[in-house]
Amino acid sequence: MKDVLLHVRLIEQASAGDHPAVHLQEIHDDGGAERSVFQLTFACGSPLSWPAMAEALDSSLICCKKIQIFEKKGLTLGVVSVLVQQGKERHFKARIEASLKAAVKKPRNNGVKLPFGLCGRQEELPRSAEEDARGDGNDGQGIDGEGLRRIQLPNPLPMSSVVVSIDEWQSIRSGGDEIRRWVLSSDEVELVDRTGPNSFKGVHRGRRVWVKKLRGCDRGSAYDVEVRQDLLQLMSCGQRSILRFHGILFQENQGLCVVTRMMDGGSVHDVMQKNKKVPMREVMRMALDVAEGLLFMNNHGVAYRDLNTHRILLDRQRNACLGDMGIVTSSNIAGEVTEYETAGYRWLAPEIIAGDPEIVSETWMSNVYSYGMVLWEMVAGVAAYSSYSPVQAAVGIATCGLRPVIPEDCPQVLRSLMHRCWNSNPAKRPRFAEIVSILSKQNV
Repeated sequence: MKDVLLHVRLIEQASAGDHPAVHLQEIHDDGGAERSVFQLTFACGSPLSWPAMAEALDSSLICCKKIQIFEKKGLTLGVVSVLVQQGKERHFKARIEASLKAAVKKPRNNGVKLPFGLCGRQEELPRSAEEDARGDGNDGQGIDGEGLRRIQLPNPLPMSSVVVSIDEWQSIRSGGDEIRRWVLSSDEVELVDRTGPNSFKGVHRGRRVWVKKLRGCDRGSAYDVEVRQDLLQLMSCGQRSILRFHGILFQENQGLCVVTRMMDGGSVHDVMQKNKKVPMREVMRMALDVAEGLLFMNNHGVAYRDLNTHRILLDRQRNACLGDMGIVTSSNIAGEVTEYETAGYRWLAPEIIAGDPEIVSETWMSNVYSYGMVLWEMVAGVAAYSSYSPVQAAVGIATCGLRPVIPEDCPQVLRSLMHRCWNSNPAKRPRFAEIVSILSKQNV
């Protein structure tokens, strides 16, 4: 409670003046005689560049350890553990205040020209309390529970999108007003390690993130992208079973990138490739996570497109979430069809395969069918219809009632769910609310 009151007092002081408000408290000696440990708590009335501040502070005399930075509605609150060489404490506070002033970011220009992403920032939306409790410890926390409530979304969520045009210099020519708050500047995201041809591990505001380069959106080329605003709201609302979206980055060397929460465990498909069969207790828990995410989406009138084991992502503890659902897509590659996309027929509901692609779209009922296929693959530990070509599988599913054979060791509760999810009559498939209720009773 004392910490909460301290945070409120510092925020009020920072809001009332032009200077950061600072509170220092010595905690204990670090191992005896060499260093003292302080808890630095500060607030300022504008965004702050922590890399700039850390660079000004870190030295042989001062070392920053545990760091928590929170931003909301233009205010910044920081709680940092700092090690200070004994005998140097006298001038420590003055150095802290000078570093804070230097690190406070100046207001940005509101024009539409956005070179290399230096164009404004998103208002940090809070994660849910459940996600913080289950997520990685390095991802950061919320402000004393104040920002941990899930953001309320319209219900149903109106489907909407905006086309954004970018020139070869990474400047936005049109559509910038709608996405400006989601565009991250280059100094906010550090690329740490390349994990693939178009993906990186990175750090954003002290949190580890995935940075994925969008195909067809290279620096030096003009391109258009479509941003689905309804999906953007879903992926930033704090629902723990949906991949968290942090923003869009115009990276100086890579072009347009999408920044999302780090999921260290890879995809369910990756786990199957390495270990073949997933332990049944983990299957139950992941199945419940996925069902909760789909229930949340469907309750807001949005169906997940192309649900399969490639798109279900896991953290270190193998908590599952629904991966990127196409929040940003490049218009330059809209006509391309990849091997992965044609293989997606294996998970699609028969009514979607058989329907006119210009008219038919995914529904909660087709999501339930695909969910049943995901359940089967997690239980079986192999890809469905692996002996069929994508076309053979599509024809068999849509016209011949083809379904995979359920393994003998499959628990009855999952066997029953699969059969019901695969019903050829979409109206007879179970709703996700019922699926969540059934799995919640399995002691997962």
